[in-house]
Order: sequence, then structure tokens, then C-alpha cells
Amino acid sequence: MEGHPYLGRLSESKIQIMVDMFAQNAKSWDILAELKNRDSNNVSTIRTIYNARKKHMTFERSGQSQMQVVFSFLNDQEYFFDYRANHATNELADLFFAHPGSLDRLRAFPHVLLMDATYQTNRHGLPLLEIVGVTSTS
Repeated sequence: MEGHPYLGRLSESKIQIMVDMFAQNAKSWDILAELKNRDSNNVSTIRTIYNARKKHMTFERSGQSQMQVVFSFLNDQEYFFDYRANHATNELADLFFAHPGSLDRLRAFPHVLLMDATYQTNRHGLPLLEIVGVTSTS
């Protein structure tokens, strides 16, 4: 059965290790290395880790669209956000969000803001405006 995907599948305990490391923003290669360090007979591949991560993300989203996930994240993490939508097509037109800590710093140091408008750098060809504040300690 050498090379058969059945041998490389992850057990429940290994999936839990993968989920825990994924929650700590570990890279897929690091997750695979850790699993191989814990079990010398592990023949999983990087594709196994990619598939397990995708399955976990799909489960976590629980049927929500990508925009619903974004809005849930912004709401859960208490970001300030506002949006405009085209009601005729039900498409998002604009989205603005700011981290709560950034708003506190803006209130304390409102004098210097750097704005960088980078156009068509994402896969959707949409513009991105990034605003960075400077404190008295740079």
C-alpha cells in the first residue's frame, strides 16, 4: 500500500494538533514537521495538511459566505466598520474598518496620518486605501 492516501490520513488526535497549530497561525510545513516529529511512521504529505486545513475552515464557516465571515470577524473582534452596498445587485460597494486600538491612537495623535492608495493589487482588481498614523515616538 506504499504511496496510498489511506496511509497518510490524519487521526483525530493529529487533526486536533493541526487545528491547534493552525489557530496559532503556524505554517503548513511547520504543522507537517511537528506531526512527523511526534510520529516517525507518519507518511502524511503537505497536500494532506492543506486538505485538512481547508476542511477545517469550511467546517468553521458553517455555510456562511465569505462576506458573512468577514462581517462576523469584524463584529466579534469589535472593529469599527461601515459599508455601502448596491441594493439593486446586492453587491458590496465600499467597506471601511478600523482596529479599536488604532482609533484610540488616532484620538491621542490626530496630527499626522499617512495615506497610501494602492490600486488593483488584489485578485478582484479593487482599490485599497491604507491609512497609517504616526505617534510622538514615531
